[in-house]
Amino acid sequence: MTINPYNPKSLHPLFPQFCPCPDCPYYLDLDNYITKDGTYPVKTEAQRRQRLYCHGGKHRFSEMAYSPLFGHHGSFSEYTQTAKMSSYGLSCDQIADVLERDPRTILQWQQALGQKSQSFHLALCTLIGLTLTFIQMDEIWSYLKKKKRQMWFFITLEARTKFWVNFELGSRTGHTANRLLKRLVYLMPFGFADFLLITTDKLAAYERAIALYLQKVRYAYLQIVKQRKKKRLVTVKERLVTGKESDFGKKTHNTSYIERFNLTLRQKVSFLNRKTLGYCKNQKSAQWVMWLNLFDYNYRQFHKSLRQDLTGQPVKFQSRYRHFTPAMKMGLTSTRLEWRDLIVAPIAPNAHEFVTSTDL
Repeated sequence: MTINPYNPKSLHPLFPQFCPCPDCPYYLDLDNYITKDGTYPVKTEAQRRQRLYCHGGKHRFSEMAYSPLFGHHGSFSEYTQTAKMSSYGLSCDQIADVLERDPRTILQWQQALGQKSQSFHLALCTLIGLTLTFIQMDEIWSYLKKKKRQMWFFITLEARTKFWVNFELGSRTGHTANRLLKRLVYLMPFGFADFLLITTDKLAAYERAIALYLQKVRYAYLQIVKQRKKKRLVTVKERLVTGKESDFGKKTHNTSYIERFNLTLRQKVSFLNRKTLGYCKNQKSAQWVMWLNLFDYNYRQFHKSLRQDLTGQPVKFQSRYRHFTPAMKMGLTSTRLEWRDLIVAPIAPNAHEFVTSTDL
């Protein structure tokens, strides 16, 4: 998706508007002119919704037409609560009990919100572009239905901005690592920075995947090898795979940032907790839950380590800190987003087709 330079106006701060009605001759046409056309009431909530007008097709449509939740007869408050509770790993039955809805309805909402989170992240990263300078990759595991069956999440984190770049769900093999690196390259349409620092653990799958997909990138790769005895850390060694030791400055000879991020996920998502009986029952639902957490972490939550101290500034009567989300530090957004911004974001259908298992 690209913005038309001759019609740069858009009602949405991040994405250009288009007509989402398949029957319209100007369907998905970015040159088409879209304007606001008043609001209309809904039965499910007191807040009115925005109506838009397609000048090319001469018809009106709702802002909810940009969402897979269109026609699901729920309110924004119910969608927001579903997204929040799902990001904590609550089951559909538990959320349905709180909202007094049918579990099948909650399942549809959860899937729709997860798909929109995925499309939103991929579309925004490829539209604006990322600047990655120091990434760390690691994997976190949980159970799927029973203890004998493990489920692994491979995660990429930009250490300097704390931006959660992407993740992959699968087995702890080279196939999952390859999909992680392939998506990472896909999210970099304008190329990487002049020089990229990479740190991972000793998993050999990372080394092969990095060598395969980053052939045209100048990078230095360092493995942190940890030895444990009786589940206790004994020694920590470094193995330089590519580059020179001088490439890695202070606070880069580690995987501490992503390890701390893994702790954040484990503390928040119920089925990622250690020694838990609340196993994940469905792998697809786990994927949607992780996409909801990605949006919440990158675009909604301020990160304390990213805040700017304003003490000593000449301006009076202001806050002591200026807070940033990882997406703000990455340059993707200028302010903190809310769940409503995700729901009504104008993103073309099937914008996330690249990440389907058939393509990878």
